[in-house]
Amino acid sequence: MSGAWRLIIDSGTYLQLHDHLFPGDGDEHGAVLAAGLATSARGTRLIARDLFVARDGVDFVPGARGYRRLTAEFVRDHIRRCRDENLVYLAVHNHGGSDSVAFSDVDLRSHERGYPALLDISGNPVGALVLAHEALAGDVWTPDRVRRPIAETVIVGRHLRRLHPSPPPPPPKAPPTWDRQIRWLGERGQDLLSRTKVAVIGAGGVGLPLTTMLGRLGVGHIVVIDPDRVEPLNLPRLPEATRLDAMTFLHGLGMPGLARRLSRSKVRIARQSVRRANRLARFEGYRSSVIEPAAARALTDCDFIFLAADSHHARLVFNAVCHQYLIPGIQLGTRIDVESRTGTVTDIRSNVRLVLPSTGCLRCNRLISGARLQDESRGDRDRARNRYADELPAPSVISFNHEIAARAVSDFLLMLVGLMEPAAPLDYLRLRPTRRRWEPVEGLPGRPKCRDCGYGSASRRSRGDSPALPLPERR
Repeated sequence: MSGAWRLIIDSGTYLQLHDHLFPGDGDEHGAVLAAGLATSARGTRLIARDLFVARDGVDFVPGARGYRRLTAEFVRDHIRRCRDENLVYLAVHNHGGSDSVAFSDVDLRSHERGYPALLDISGNPVGALVLAHEALAGDVWTPDRVRRPIAETVIVGRHLRRLHPSPPPPPPKAPPTWDRQIRWLGERGQDLLSRTKVAVIGAGGVGLPLTTMLGRLGVGHIVVIDPDRVEPLNLPRLPEATRLDAMTFLHGLGMPGLARRLSRSKVRIARQSVRRANRLARFEGYRSSVIEPAAARALTDCDFIFLAADSHHARLVFNAVCHQYLIPGIQLGTRIDVESRTGTVTDIRSNVRLVLPSTGCLRCNRLISGARLQDESRGDRDRARNRYADELPAPSVISFNHEIAARAVSDFLLMLVGLMEPAAPLDYLRLRPTRRRWEPVEGLPGRPKCRDCGYGSASRRSRGDSPALPLPERR
């Protein structure tokens, strides 16, 4: 549990907490947050799952040593609940002020008196949060009795808003390369991009141009997952790839097996594309399916995930990670329907689906098919059946793919730097190229008993590393 500690909380829960703590009376109020725990090389995250507000005068009362306190009964009930559900207990209260906040000496002494006993009950870290209107500080105690501050809080919603105990120092000056972007993002926005970790699942016709755009923006850490190698039929859709990458000459000599063994992987092409854009970027490639444990695990500490693969197993893992770790994501792809008898194109539609904690669950929107999952588990036959309209001519496909890739990257960028307008809908978007328009597609509401986004005890929502990811069994 070394490295920086962060709190991740969805915007709906944060708004409910903020409204409870700051009703306008200028007084202190209290609550408890139950949070999942996730650790990685980037640090430790507390992922807010459940909020329990303390009733004034009943659960939050005048203190014997301080101004206010949570009652022993309220603390007892919720520390036991956190213990039973393998969650982290966080007591919360508020102070005055705006963009800076800190615990008082009285607060810290109360932690020293009470938290060792709570650690004995819980077995997990326990701690406290104190909020001002635009700031948050934390004091977290780990089972080894080490105290950890909360360096940053990320509020996940239409914006990826960040709070700190006090205003962070000015970022370092960015290289001149980013001058045009800094003119509207500012130095802090460009610095934020350089510290962001983004994953792209699938490096094909949609994922590869998307990866290239992320590199050109200056994203500092890019993860790409794809099991496939470049083939001649891919070249019209992959402008970053060459005929040599696909070993086209070996196909021409009648040696397709050798060509497939010697052709370059799509992950390697993605790596080259990122390196050309930004040599300072860290690239992490996995030449495997996302259902492989190492690849799936690489997603769990990202700040944003793009799903550009068309399998339902990929949707299953993506959806689970987004909700289990409160990571925003976008699923995107193009579908072209062709009448098999005449070859007539009957429909073209491209989808950009925003997946947030409060909206867009792929399972609740019936976009993960149990029958398709079972079919895919039998082998590679399903992949052949789901190619883009049996490889329609490239000009139409590449243009649709690049258009939705650009839309998805723009959404990511606007969310990251806080420029998405408050009135902007968070619906799925569907591009109808033949009609020259984008259409909003209202998603279905989340189901309370959904195993990914639901609020029941069996849900993986916000539980961090506690439940295993839904990876298929090896045969």
